[in-house]
Amino acid sequence: MRSYIAYIKSTLRLTLRDRMVLFFNYLFPLIFFLTFAEGFGGKTSSGSLAQVISMVLMFGVLGTGFFGGGIRATLERETNILRRFKVAPITPAPILVASIVTGWAVFLPSVFFFLILAKVRYGMEMPANLGSLLIIVSAGVFAFRSVGLIIAAVANSMAESQIIIQLLYLPMLMLSGATVPLSIMPEWLQSVSQFLPSTNLYLGTQGILVRGETIFDNLGALASLLLTLGVSLFIAIKLFRWEKEEKLKPAAKLWVVAVLAPFIFTGAWQAHTKSNLRKTQMLTREMKRAQTWLIHDARIFVGDGRVIDSAAILIRNGRIEQIFQGSWPKPDELKAEAVQASGRTVMPALIDSGVNLMLPGTGAPASDYGKLTKQMERELASYVYCGVGAVRTVPDPMGIAPTLQRRVESGEIPGAEVFISNPDSVAPSLVASQVAAGDLGILKDTLLQQILPASEKAQLLNLASKITPNPGPYQQAVNSLKALAGADVAVAPLTRSGALFLPHGPAIHRELKLWVEAGIPAKEALRAATFVAAQKLGAANRLGLIQPGYEATLIIVEGNPLDDISATGRINLVLSKGERVFRQDILERALEKDREEKK
Repeated sequence: MRSYIAYIKSTLRLTLRDRMVLFFNYLFPLIFFLTFAEGFGGKTSSGSLAQVISMVLMFGVLGTGFFGGGIRATLERETNILRRFKVAPITPAPILVASIVTGWAVFLPSVFFFLILAKVRYGMEMPANLGSLLIIVSAGVFAFRSVGLIIAAVANSMAESQIIIQLLYLPMLMLSGATVPLSIMPEWLQSVSQFLPSTNLYLGTQGILVRGETIFDNLGALASLLLTLGVSLFIAIKLFRWEKEEKLKPAAKLWVVAVLAPFIFTGAWQAHTKSNLRKTQMLTREMKRAQTWLIHDARIFVGDGRVIDSAAILIRNGRIEQIFQGSWPKPDELKAEAVQASGRTVMPALIDSGVNLMLPGTGAPASDYGKLTKQMERELASYVYCGVGAVRTVPDPMGIAPTLQRRVESGEIPGAEVFISNPDSVAPSLVASQVAAGDLGILKDTLLQQILPASEKAQLLNLASKITPNPGPYQQAVNSLKALAGADVAVAPLTRSGALFLPHGPAIHRELKLWVEAGIPAKEALRAATFVAAQKLGAANRLGLIQPGYEATLIIVEGNPLDDISATGRINLVLSKGERVFRQDILERALEKDREEKK
């Protein structure tokens, strides 16, 4: 033990005298940190800032492992420094352990350095589970430092060492998610990345920084890194050489294959379970939800009937933080991204209180579990496209809805929030009754035209030509709604989407239009589709209102729906828990489905 401690102290003293070590551990990453933090919107998004911190830490961990461990160890052998210790009473183990511990001791302060800098410069809060972050980063330093020592052991020259390091360093950096987001990679490349220990380190770091996870949520990643440390250190000791004249036999290099075993095992397991791929989607969504917004010059329909004519809404970390009336700070003062809403109305996202996700609204549902799951995923995305933040669906016998409910909540997939129960038996659906009466005007609605693939449009138009109008059911539904309104019975609009001619997504807008045509004031119709609907779902403490503390699930529409209820369909922007929904991506998925069906 004395030899270990003595050599660690000696190595640490020599390392701290090396200005290049300080440059590559602090100054060089600092340049990257400031450049990317400014360029990626670190001031307005704590999620982007967490990505930058993870990237800088990955630069440091891989750098101290491959360059600090690998090249330095090769240099010490090639310059005959190690030869001096050959006659001393010391074995390779203390020398290699000292290299690992020294790399960790020099690197670890940089973690605090960048976290403090992020707080001072950008206002980012310190991680809630700082201890877990330090553990996963330390395991990463140990693992990659030991891999660097293997490279030094098998390389017969400095030039060969540099080549091997570059062949490992760049793929591990680029494919880990630290520099190129995993979520934008093809799925096959994401699967390949699961075989790299750097991916485990990145996802573990991001999970702690973005999702507030602990080390216990990342035991798989920790085990992978520690296994890498154990195997790599064992092989580095086996292949250790004191002087450059010693050459490894070709067969000895086969020991290096053993270090690949942990990567292959964990990668195969991840490729099978796809748990890391799901975690990637969750982290991506969490980072998007961490954006800070200032929606200003807006007319606000609060949800409970109140209207604020000119105001600004500050949204931070997926929730409404503050509402300013009359005047408001500049976006830069709040470290927020500005959204101009002049001439527009901000309102809570609509809630459809009665749908059937198992039925597509265009014909027969998908035939097997996998296809039906994909169908229902697309339906939930269609609701978000149409400004619907939540739906209540009837229970499905295959149990797909509860799974989708969890996946939407976790952020794995985009979509409207799912509530599962039977709809209110008292509340009528005017749009469903209109369709039942043979009036298929909904097929001309703009949102439906946008969201529906061409093949399904043609199918519905063909079926519509065979329908005979019968106005009776619709008039009965209108009379029922008027009677409930006259008796002050609170009902929430529902569409029964999924029934034939009622594709998922846009029908709630026509339902509100029919309510107004039936004599319900626009303000009351909107109140019923937001605040009242949230109450019926038991979620009125977080949905259905625009007020501080509530989730930032809202829409911005062109014009004033209180004067013209059809304005709800003229959607300018959708936020889902603070995440800006890129509606064009959802349209692209609909087109992709259409192309698949034509093949």
